[in-house]
Amino acid sequence: MGAQENMPTPDMANPYQKPHRRCFLCRYNIELDYKNTQLLSQFVSSHTGMIYGSKHTGLCIPMQRKVSKLIRRARKFGFMPYMFKQTTYLQDPRLLGRHKKIPTKLDQD
Repeated sequence: MGAQENMPTPDMANPYQKPHRRCFLCRYNIELDYKNTQLLSQFVSSHTGMIYGSKHTGLCIPMQRKVSKLIRRARKFGFMPYMFKQTTYLQDPRLLGRHKKIPTKLDQD
């Protein structure tokens, strides 16, 4: 009987499991649209026009794919330029500030 009492219960949650991190688009349930170029331009480099990767943006994989797909669609339909960021959006506050530290795997340990 003593050995049965010490066995773990099958419905017990794993105490060592890390909590699931969600990106800010998922956390705040932000609707994405290819016509919202002001939001999409936050994920594009102002100098080269390249789309930032998920390590820089902090987005989850499905949202990163969706954002890059919408940026390509906005460029195809003429809402966003290919090479540079629109000059009207250069003064916008950044979602990922210059001084904001980007979380890494080393910070979580």
